[in-house]
Amino acid sequence: MKGINRKERRLAIRSGIAASAVKEIVAARGHSIADNTQLPIVIDDELESLKKTEEIKGLFTSLGIWADVERADRHKVRAGKGKMRGRRKKIGRGPLIIVSEDRGIGKAARNLPGVDTTTVKGLNAELLAPGAHPGRLVVWTRSAITSLDQIWEA
Repeated sequence: MKGINRKERRLAIRSGIAASAVKEIVAARGHSIADNTQLPIVIDDELESLKKTEEIKGLFTSLGIWADVERADRHKVRAGKGKMRGRRKKIGRGPLIIVSEDRGIGKAARNLPGVDTTTVKGLNAELLAPGAHPGRLVVWTRSAITSLDQIWEA
């Protein structure tokens, strides 16, 4: 892993967060979201304690972002020699769930294709902008937003 300057890394994370709040950038990246959805998507803290994948599926359906999870479930075989080198299939990226504390959401969401979960402290530029393309669809919890302010004050 290559080291990155601290200020440059923080700028990349802040830029990724800002890009995830602009609907045009998120749609240009290919995410499927409903027309009436307002970004950023902020949900109550009960999201952190969901334990079943079916509960997350119901939540994403009610939010209108389940189509984005289905879009990320692709099984396209890579062209060229990359498929011989352990990179056989291209991986789609769906919504990113950011919580302040993982109380079961990580295990519940790991079976959904393209869905990643992280805590605010584990946030990085690769999760916010996979493949160096900003504008990933992000679902926040209220406590994650408040703890984000505490972490990034300096």
